[in-house]
Amino acid sequence: MKEKKRMWNYREFPEDPEVTALMPGFEIQYMITGDTVEENEHHCVFGHCVFPPHSMHGRHGHTRSAEIIYVIRGQVTSGYVDENGNDVEEICTEGSSTYTPPNVTHWVNNPFEEEAEFVFVYTCAHSIPDSGYYDVKTDK
Repeated sequence: MKEKKRMWNYREFPEDPEVTALMPGFEIQYMITGDTVEENEHHCVFGHCVFPPHSMHGRHGHTRSAEIIYVIRGQVTSGYVDENGNDVEEICTEGSSTYTPPNVTHWVNNPFEEEAEFVFVYTCAHSIPDSGYYDVKTDK
């Protein structure tokens, strides 16, 4: 993005070849970042996602950011690893929101027959790298 402004519509963002290569069929726009909005140093990242049926964003975490999602349409399974090392999964339907603190392994899955649309926020960051994003490799 060359232009920085205060308001964006998710339709203004072109398809991201990196996202397409990593997650075919997903639609993800990182709308509010340090690259798109002036004066957004370590405040937040806000984005929009459409997950196709039977898709997943695998286990990952953020060392410096909490992650919040809000489901607009459809449903997803939101999972995290609790303080005892157990996997916990909850079905989030339209109007549901989840909060995952920093340094907690989590994932979002759409095991259902319809696509799901949601928005997300990474707190205290202006980009994905600034959030301390990391993938978690697992045999699960």
